Amino acid sequence: MSMYTTPILYLNMGGEMLYVLQQRLNAQGIDFNKSIQVLDDVTAALLNPKILTTVFKPSEPTSVSCIRSTLECVALSSIMRLDKASMDKLFDLMIMLTKYQLTMSTGPREVILLILNHIDAMREIAVDKNAHECINLVHHMVVNLYGNMTMGQVWQTRKDCLKVLDDYHVRVSVLLRLGLQNNDATFNRTSVQYNENYIKYQDMLEGVKLNDTDCENCAIGSFALFGNRDTILGKNVYSPSYGQTQYIAKNEQHSPKNLGIRRELKMLEAQLGVKEEEPVKTFHLNLFTEDISSDDNTENTDNMQSEHTDKVSSLVTEELKSNKEYKNTLENIYADFDVSEQQTSINLLELLDKIESSSSILTTTVT
Repeated sequence: MSMYTTPILYLNMGGEMLYVLQQRLNAQGIDFNKSIQVLDDVTAALLNPKILTTVFKPSEPTSVSCIRSTLECVALSSIMRLDKASMDKLFDLMIMLTKYQLTMSTGPREVILLILNHIDAMREIAVDKNAHECINLVHHMVVNLYGNMTMGQVWQTRKDCLKVLDDYHVRVSVLLRLGLQNNDATFNRTSVQYNENYIKYQDMLEGVKLNDTDCENCAIGSFALFGNRDTILGKNVYSPSYGQTQYIAKNEQHSPKNLGIRRELKMLEAQLGVKEEEPVKTFHLNLFTEDISSDDNTENTDNMQSEHTDKVSSLVTEELKSNKEYKNTLENIYADFDVSEQQTSINLLELLDKIESSSSILTTTVT
């Protein structure tokens, strides 16, 4: 029995969690800055060195419930909040996507490559510099650990991971839609470009270390920090481009310059003073609008949409009312404000204080 199943399950499930959160944040139109903060916070918590030390410690296969308790804390480490039903759905998605990827792996090298695909995606999602340092650290940890194991050992680790997930059978609409899953929750094997044919040559390759097969000129995925993984397993299944066979050149796909564009823009925004500093508020993310397919969900979905419509109408009415009150407040302040040049520098601070106080009162009222 393998002693290193936990890193595979933890990192793959954690990567799938980031995919789901990113997709739902975009779909629900959450403020861009809040979305960035959530993804940065979750990524940093997921790859916290203290947690990684425990995850990479040799141990017998860990139960899903144990991994879930850790990932729940990770998911709630930011300003985002999930209720119990949304959390349950999130973990069903994480577990089934991880189970699918491990099931579809064609060899021990692909098992590690799909982890690296998740790590590469974390690097693209995260903006925070500290998060990037943690991502590079975990990449080296994965390559150093599994790269020095034999193919037979890695393949056995994969089998042990699938045993841990064996009791989970959930239909996921995104897999059904792509033809990757059947209605009985089993998976469909599709023809893919990457195929190690490990089972065919298992007797010959079983004792070979993974690092000994690393060759940039061979038709196998790379373990390099910015290498081309070749396999699609571990990539974002919610992306519109998922499943396409075209691969971007290695240097363009993982160029540090391209990966840092959002971070540079964020810094430039702060330097120019156009970034508005707002009080940090928690918000709830709804995971019920997509993905897990069930015959019993149709009626519930209709009721939720009706409730959502009512809430939106109520919020719009309150916002219009608050905007009118805010406008009246500004007009009153403007009427009392002396615009003479001699008093401008003195009264400006008083005006800002009054506007700030009025804004705080209105914000409290709306909230």
